Formats: sequence, structure tokens, C-alpha cells
Amino acid sequence: MLQISACGFHLRGNSQIADRFNPLYVVNENLDPALLKLIRAELIRSSAIITEVAESSNRLQVAIKPLKNRKIASSNLTNVELVQLTMNLQFSVQSGSGEYLLSQLELVQSVEVQLDNANVLANEQTILTAQKGLQRKLIQSMISRLSR
Repeated sequence: MLQISACGFHLRGNSQIADRFNPLYVVNENLDPALLKLIRAELIRSSAIITEVAESSNRLQVAIKPLKNRKIASSNLTNVELVQLTMNLQFSVQSGSGEYLLSQLELVQSVEVQLDNANVLANEQTILTAQKGLQRKLIQSMISRLSR
């Protein structure tokens, strides 16, 4: 007699894109070229077959909304602010015939950063670093959804 038990744990690594979405054409609407390159690279890393031909291919439409910031707290004594940065990514997948394989989904990521109002240049770098981190997290979340 053989008995197997499992807790459902699995290592989180590269998610594999579901076969029903391959091959994929990434629709390039208003995406920054560097961001488009990152999306394609992450998709390929996750076993997606990327094509340059839109006809008869599944089309992945991706839109990333601009970074939003909201002040959470500030201190006049130290000239420091705590700011929440939020970014949204919307995506959907259509077949070559126009049928939705995955209806539009919206993913949201946020992070809190501490900004020193006396050092504006450092603040810009902090925000840029946080923005790139949010983009990567959103892309990984999208790929996770595409692996189901």
C-alpha cells in the first residue's frame, strides 16, 4: 500500500506560461520601450513563445498606469515624509480570432518610501528605484496569472 500526503507547498520560481496562451504577440500600445523589453524578456523566461506577427497569434495587451503617490506622514522636525507609491497594470489576452482567452484584469502593487525633503536628488533616485521594483512585481504577478 502506498500513501502520499502533501501540503500543497511548491517552490516559487519561474512560472510557466500556460500552453493555451502560446504563441503570444505583445501589443505595443503606449509602452515605454524599456518596459516592453522587460515584459518580453520575463515572458520568454517563463516559457512564452513571443511572435512578431499579430495575425493568428494570441495577443497580450498590457497597460501600466502612471505611478501615483500619496503622503502618509511627514515630520517638520526632520524634514522627512513617508509616501505610498502605487502602480496599476491592466492586461488581457485575445485569440487570433478576437475571442478573449483572459478578460481584462487589473493588478495593483504599492510600496512605502521615506523621502528626505532636504535631498531632492536622492528622492528622485528612491522613487525611480521603487518604480522599477513595482514594475517587476506587477509583471511577475501578470505572468503568474498567465500560468494558470
